[in-house]
Amino acid sequence: MQQMTCPKCHGAMRSYERSGVTLEQCTECRGIFLDRGELERLTQAETAFHGGQPQQSHQQHQSHSGGYGHDSHHYKKKKHDSFFGELFD
Repeated sequence: MQQMTCPKCHGAMRSYERSGVTLEQCTECRGIFLDRGELERLTQAETAFHGGQPQQSHQQHQSHSGGYGHDSHHYKKKKHDSFFGELFD
C-alpha cells in the first residue's frame, strides 16, 4: 500500500479506527481527514451518543456570572461532552 501524504502540508499520514470510523491524521500538522461517508457515520454516532436528543450549545452550559475568577471548573480535568470529544482524544 502506498504511503498517503497530507494534502495541506505534505506530511506523512497515519490511519486509525475509532468507534467504527476510519480516520487519517497527519503526523506533522495533526490535521484530520475523513474518507467518503465517514462524516455521516460520525454524525450518526454523535446522535446516538446523546440518545437521539439534540445537544445543547456550549453557551447554555456556561454560567452567566461573567467575571474573571468565577470559572472554578476551568481547572478540572476535561470531561467529554460528546462523541467527537472522545473520538479525537
